[in-house]
Amino acid sequence: MNTHLELRTRVRAGVQYPNGTYKSERHFLDFIVDGQSLWEVLRRPDMVSVLCSEYAKDEVVKAVRRLLLDEKADLPNDRRSLFVCSECGDLGCGAITVVVERRGDTFTWNAFGYENNYEQAVSLDAYNSVGPFTFDATEYESRLRQAIQLDLTDS
Repeated sequence: MNTHLELRTRVRAGVQYPNGTYKSERHFLDFIVDGQSLWEVLRRPDMVSVLCSEYAKDEVVKAVRRLLLDEKADLPNDRRSLFVCSECGDLGCGAITVVVERRGDTFTWNAFGYENNYEQAVSLDAYNSVGPFTFDATEYESRLRQAIQLDLTDS
């Protein structure tokens, strides 16, 4: 049985801290898997999905293409980022990543982990209870391609 994927607009609120630091407001699409927010399941409020409207449009397009396996993975071992630093989107700040596989008429996300682009290690332990998720290829492709067209700041 395939998992149902939706994309839902989220806003990570901006915050001004007493010490003068600031977290920017971010508008992004959350991956909703069988009705459950993956952002909430992963418990990383310091991150947003790679489908963030404040990042360059071409970066969102590349992220979609990576998840569709139309573009090379952005990390070693064929791992692809799902959630990245909310401030800058840089993989050096760390990312929640996944292995995406295509088999016939399905896509599967498995081996969720935390990593960055300057160390070899992938920390899988914290996310070993997440997934795998198998999606119908037609629905998966349609949902992700729609993400490119959305203006999240109007929500």
